[in-house]
Amino acid sequence: MERPIVKTKKGISPIWILPLVALLIGGWLLYKDFQESGIMITVRIKDANGLTIGKTQVMFKGLPVGTLKGFQVTPDLQHIDARIEMAKEAKEKLTSDTKFWVVRPEVSMNRITGLDTLVSGSYFEVQPGIKTDQSHFFNALDEPPPLSERVPGLHLTLQSPHSTSLSPTSPVLFKKVEVGEVISETLQKDGSIETKIIIYPQFMSHITTNSRFYLSSGIQLQADLPKISLQVEPIKAIIRGGVSVETVPGGKTIDDKTKEFPLFKDQQTAQQADDIEIQLTFSVDHGLETGADIRYQGVKIGAVTQIELEDDLKTVRAKAHIDKSLNRLLNENTYIWAVSPRFSLAGVSNLDTVIRGPYLNLIPGSGKPAKVFQVRDARPVNLPESNGLNLILQTDRLGSLGYDKPVYYRQVQVGHTTGYELSATGQNVLIYLNIHEPYVNLIRENTMFWNISGLRIKGGLMTSMKISTESMAAILDGGISFSTPEKEDMGNRVANGHHFTLHSDADDAWLNWSPALELGALPDKLIQEQPKKDETPTSSK
Repeated sequence: MERPIVKTKKGISPIWILPLVALLIGGWLLYKDFQESGIMITVRIKDANGLTIGKTQVMFKGLPVGTLKGFQVTPDLQHIDARIEMAKEAKEKLTSDTKFWVVRPEVSMNRITGLDTLVSGSYFEVQPGIKTDQSHFFNALDEPPPLSERVPGLHLTLQSPHSTSLSPTSPVLFKKVEVGEVISETLQKDGSIETKIIIYPQFMSHITTNSRFYLSSGIQLQADLPKISLQVEPIKAIIRGGVSVETVPGGKTIDDKTKEFPLFKDQQTAQQADDIEIQLTFSVDHGLETGADIRYQGVKIGAVTQIELEDDLKTVRAKAHIDKSLNRLLNENTYIWAVSPRFSLAGVSNLDTVIRGPYLNLIPGSGKPAKVFQVRDARPVNLPESNGLNLILQTDRLGSLGYDKPVYYRQVQVGHTTGYELSATGQNVLIYLNIHEPYVNLIRENTMFWNISGLRIKGGLMTSMKISTESMAAILDGGISFSTPEKEDMGNRVANGHHFTLHSDADDAWLNWSPALELGALPDKLIQEQPKKDETPTSSK
């Protein structure tokens, strides 16, 4: 019987294959877990309302970059330390100036934020830092931080001495289109407000050194009778306030030296930023208010911006703005007077001031440029009008005549008085009048003028008595009438500034004159400029 031979088998038993495979898989899983594991950080917050372990995420530009892993209450019971696992790729951005804050839904009269959290729940938002020293501990901000200077766009600083009522994300509007937003507001030591804004890159070309920024009030009603203007800003500006910007042509591109602008309280103030400021002094109360117009030739050239009573309690001092392009109107002898409603038995003059309020009228003078003026009580007595024929009548007494009295021809008003004053010797009264342009051909060298104020009575007890008047208006308010002789007796046409005598009554023969005269304008050769005076013109009293 043969003896069996026992052979020892070399190698690894198949029984060990499974444990080895399991070991390899486990090692690979550990390595993978190590490779993919995030970075644990701590973010200190005030409360954990709305935050859920394992679900609450850390977001950056809408993408998740971390997950909340746990909470721990601080020893002083004042805060909560949130343990967060950040994505490994975020390691280099976790520096000491990295900012975290919690985004929760907030709905109020001036703010609506975090509405997306109504569905997804509250979450952390992160803003990477720019420093190099890394950190794993952070204090969460109470509010989202302002946009970083690194965000593309034009970053500007606005300075205002007034309260602004703005908040982060309030819109910046250009022609009612949102072109930017407010970043932050800071109260300065001097009490002024510093507002930082950003203009989005696609709108940067609309902002130049000539841009003017002002607060948008949302709804602006301007009742400047008979015109009423209602301006409504976009709903976002109504709810949260906003900044509007206007850009005047001719400005330069913004550079690092021109990134600071004033923030005006309203559009009108912004538009007056480059206007000329003048000082006005009133001796009496003219009923003027802030916003009253300043006019030249019937066109508004400025406005009163401030009125205050002087310490003597008798003098009123005002500030006004004049369009900078009209600085040539402001000289030493510039004449400014208040225009207010005038009531008489014959009616109301300056009727526009009854509705819109008194205003200031201006006549440019000569001399050096000036910015301080005395406001007169009435217009100059010798102010010629640009249209028509300007004449001067001489009489021994003024009577009931005065400024803006009617001048009649055959009971049709063809002109009006423009002022009056004593002659240089004081022996006579000079009355200035203007014949309206269609009727200037009615005036000739031998034209006769007479006073038609009140009733004219001729005759007596033993003779026939004749009572006549020009019109009811003449009885109540006075006036002047004239008549021109016929044919060769009438004389030649006259030029501006021609002198006539004003008679107290009309001769019967004058009333019978009836020349055939065509109506028309004054020929250019007869239009003479009034002689310029060095002194300031006097005013009618």
